[in-house]
Amino acid sequence: MTRNIIDFKTLVEENRKIIDFVNDRVAGDLQVDKYYGTLDYATARFNTILLKLSQNKTLEEDYQADILDCHTAIQDFYKITQRYRFWPKITRPFISMILHGIGTRRIPKIKNLLNKVVNNTNDRET
Repeated sequence: MTRNIIDFKTLVEENRKIIDFVNDRVAGDLQVDKYYGTLDYATARFNTILLKLSQNKTLEEDYQADILDCHTAIQDFYKITQRYRFWPKITRPFISMILHGIGTRRIPKIKNLLNKVVNNTNDRET
């Protein structure tokens, strides 16, 4: 049985466009600023997870499914945030509900995974 090892470089490159977009945004709409703040925190935490796991290959295999789930959550949140900004304003309440769902159910998994990874790397070092 062969396992597919996740290419961290590809994941970081895909998240790079999100980081650049968040850094280049023009502030003004408080709701959109909240969404960008969420993206900023989520990508920073996700990149920290990737950094920690790249230092320990055994943990990388253990958390492979969680990494893909977190990456997909970030990409989905980014895509829906773009829809919130550029689609007609009449669709904003519906899109906002979708973003709220992703932000309360899927984005917190990134923080939980970061805590697990940090605790496991600390346990293995001692």
